[in-house]
Amino acid sequence: MSSAMNKSTIFRHLFKRIALILLVINVLFSLVLLPIYQDRLIKMIASQGDTFANSTIAACGEALYTEDYSFIISYINKVLNNTPEVLFVNFSSHQGEIVELTSEGWSLQQAENRDVLQLQRTQDAHLIDHVENIHKADLESGFIFSKPIIISGYDWGDFTIGLSDLEYQSLLASYFRNVLLFSLMLVAITLLLLHGSSLSLSQQLTKLRETASQLAKGNLLARAPTDAIGEISLLANTLNGMAISLDENTRHLRRLARLVQDTNDAIAIFDDHGQVIYVNSALTSFLEEDTEHFNGMNLEKFFVHLKIGRNKQKELQNELSGRGFHDCTTDVTFKKTRDRIFHLTMRIEKFDLHEVESGGFFIVLSDITRRKQLEQELETLAYIDKLTQLPNRRYFMDRMNEAVEEAEMFNGGFTLIFLDVDNFKIINDSLGHEVGDQVLADVGWRMQESLRTDDTICRLGGDEFTAIIRGVNDYNTIRRLCDAILTKFGLPVYINDHELRTSASIGIVTFPNDGITTKELIKNADTAMYAAKKSGKNCYRFFSEEMHDNMREYLDIESALRKSINDTGLYLVFQPFVDERTNHIKQCEALLRWKHPERGMIPPGRFIPIAEQSGLIRAIGDWVFDQVCKQLQEWGSGITVSVNVSGTELLNANYAERLREKLIEYDISAHQIQLEFTEHVLVSEEGNNLPMLNQLKRMGFHLAVDDFGTGFSSLSYISELPIDVIKLDKSFINRVPEDKRTVAVVKSIISLAQSLDITTVGEGVEQKKQMEWLRSNGCHIIQGFYCHKPMAANSLHNLVTRGVAHAVVTDIKAGSEK
Repeated sequence: MSSAMNKSTIFRHLFKRIALILLVINVLFSLVLLPIYQDRLIKMIASQGDTFANSTIAACGEALYTEDYSFIISYINKVLNNTPEVLFVNFSSHQGEIVELTSEGWSLQQAENRDVLQLQRTQDAHLIDHVENIHKADLESGFIFSKPIIISGYDWGDFTIGLSDLEYQSLLASYFRNVLLFSLMLVAITLLLLHGSSLSLSQQLTKLRETASQLAKGNLLARAPTDAIGEISLLANTLNGMAISLDENTRHLRRLARLVQDTNDAIAIFDDHGQVIYVNSALTSFLEEDTEHFNGMNLEKFFVHLKIGRNKQKELQNELSGRGFHDCTTDVTFKKTRDRIFHLTMRIEKFDLHEVESGGFFIVLSDITRRKQLEQELETLAYIDKLTQLPNRRYFMDRMNEAVEEAEMFNGGFTLIFLDVDNFKIINDSLGHEVGDQVLADVGWRMQESLRTDDTICRLGGDEFTAIIRGVNDYNTIRRLCDAILTKFGLPVYINDHELRTSASIGIVTFPNDGITTKELIKNADTAMYAAKKSGKNCYRFFSEEMHDNMREYLDIESALRKSINDTGLYLVFQPFVDERTNHIKQCEALLRWKHPERGMIPPGRFIPIAEQSGLIRAIGDWVFDQVCKQLQEWGSGITVSVNVSGTELLNANYAERLREKLIEYDISAHQIQLEFTEHVLVSEEGNNLPMLNQLKRMGFHLAVDDFGTGFSSLSYISELPIDVIKLDKSFINRVPEDKRTVAVVKSIISLAQSLDITTVGEGVEQKKQMEWLRSNGCHIIQGFYCHKPMAANSLHNLVTRGVAHAVVTDIKAGSEK
């Protein structure tokens, strides 16, 4: 059916036009050839006439010359009878005689003026003319042939014959029949050939039409066969290319449509008249309306649905209708219910004309409620310390500026407290950061418990806290508040089976007494806090101008001490111990000294605390241990050395390994060195230091307790520690034998040491009665000015070589000469 349809619609018209064109061409071609054909026919007839004329003239030439007309008439009659195509014969002489002969008879006429033929007077010249009426015959048309009569060079006259055109007309009729037949055959053959081709083309076009129909129905996978001929194949390839491109674009559009439909952003598309033509599911879900509700909705009504105020609506519509508008973005708040408020970002953008012919625009609504909440949370976090949940440094600076401005405006006052947790680094390094964080959180809680609810308590960072106490600047009230804080700090803290006791150093400034700017108040409070630390910690100090001088001195000494570690500023001196029973040297203590390049000699009691506070104590401890090993190597006489270790050094997990490396470097035995620790280092942290002490003991070091009795420990702890020596503190020695309580305590210590096989040393002995009392109570090792003052290494070596027992003790923390 499709093929028939194609033929009727395409090939039928094609066939008609081709047939008509072929016929027209053939006719035109025939008409063009007709004159040529006619000319050839006339020439053929002329040739026949010439042959007849020549033969007749030859036969009748003599008779004409002799005017023997009877012969001529007899001959011509025979010829006319034998050649029916010759209608008449006419002889015209120059003398005017005209002999006319026909099949019906003959005549002889005399003409005075006859027409002479207008041609060359030669034997070959002739004329032929086709006329419609030949009067000599009954035929309507024919040919008249004429030529000169030349007899033996004599121009006698003219010869004229009439010839029938029946053959001529017959040949012309045959010509037209042949042309018509050829045309019909050509058309037929052409149509047959076209029909064969049309069947193939019809099938190919049918397949193209079917493919196009499938594409129109949405089957974008349909493809046309490409094995067709010529332009049909090109058309098929073009159609397939279009189908592939359409399929890719459709897939892309489907993905985009799916994305638009399923995106969390609400989308509405408007035509160029400002009416809704599409909304996605996010919009219908958000506004709780179906799609039909929005169809045809104008922009103003759409804004009303979003509960946008009139002023905002007018502003947006003016911007949208403005010349050159392309897009705009604004934030709107949509109150869905009383308790449900959404923050939205609304983007309005026009379609480009090259994208959509009809123009229009679209609106995208993005829910930024969560982002707004996070921004608010971040704003809060920007002012809150995550660990303690207290306000942070940023918040503190804002509140300080407010407090200063308010106090200046109303002529008021306030107090700023700077608090630093004592020995927090030891807790953090020994027990870990997790425990340290819990301690800081507890510090924040204790400060809040100690102060008023309207006081601003902040954590600046690390173990530093501040408190802004508004409306209070009298010292008595501030003292009560600080006493309350220190009392709270005195309570034990229980963390992971550890009982910890913390303390704090507090610096105090008041406005306007101690400063009138935020920067000045903070600087002075920090100075006062460091003054509290230097005063022994666990206390508070009010700022005074003298503290600035002390702080500058502190910084100068710290800077110079740091440089002196690597140059010749530090050096060691040695103070011997004497066994009073033999009067021989049993032990010696090396004391650290420092000569400042400008200040001169600075006592250890001044620079050792600075070294501990600034963190230089570890570097100094390494330097002292290195110098002792080097001195022992130089002496090479079997002298044993003991090195006093600070609590900070003992907390280093690599401390024992560092000592081992030094012993190997100088080829020194651990038995030649005795390590001394203050009582508070051993007792207050024994749960954590005991493994390190046992490791040092196993390495071969002797262990001693320095300044025993100055701490607040129980004597029962001594039995739990791997101690070899107890040194009785100088404060006890100064009060014996007069003070009975001191005598009782020292006797108990000596008795306990003897029962535990621990050697006791009396340090700081300056009087004979002190030495005699120690000897009578069982303490036989004496150290002090009474026996020997500190001396240089060479002097000590000379002194030791004359004794029987040898030992050297190094003290890097001594406050004065012993």
